[in-house]
Amino acid sequence: MLRARTISITGILVLISAHALAVCPVMLVSGAAESDGIVLTFRNSGKLLIRQLEFSCTVPGSSRDSHACREANALFYPGLQYTVRYPYPGGRPKTVTLAVKSVTTSDGFIWKPTRKQPCRTLRIVPRARRSSH
Repeated sequence: MLRARTISITGILVLISAHALAVCPVMLVSGAAESDGIVLTFRNSGKLLIRQLEFSCTVPGSSRDSHACREANALFYPGLQYTVRYPYPGGRPKTVTLAVKSVTTSDGFIWKPTRKQPCRTLRIVPRARRSSH
C-alpha cells in the first residue's frame, strides 16, 4: 500500500515538474501588417493540443492602445503552423508589439511566460503610405 502511494506521488511530481520546466509552447514564426489589421503565423511547438491562446497586442509607448488578441475556443495541434488575424489596437494602422500572454493546453494547464521561460515577441510595423506627389 505504501509503495503504491509512493509511485502515485512520484508520478504526480513528475507531471508537475514537466509543466514547470516547459519551454514556450508557441513559436511565433512571422507577423505582417495589412491595411485592416495584423496577421500572425505561429507554430504549436508543445506536445499537447492548445485549447486557448492569448497574445498581448500593444502599441509601444501607449497604454491606451493595447488589447488582448485571443483565440478562445481553439484546436491547435502540436507541430502544425497556423495563421490568425487581428484588428489593430485602436482600429488604426500602428506599430504593434505582439507577445504570448497565456496558453491553455488540452489537459487544462495554463502556461504563462516568465523571465526564466520567455517567449519570443514580434514587432509588426505597417508599411508607410506612398504620397501621390
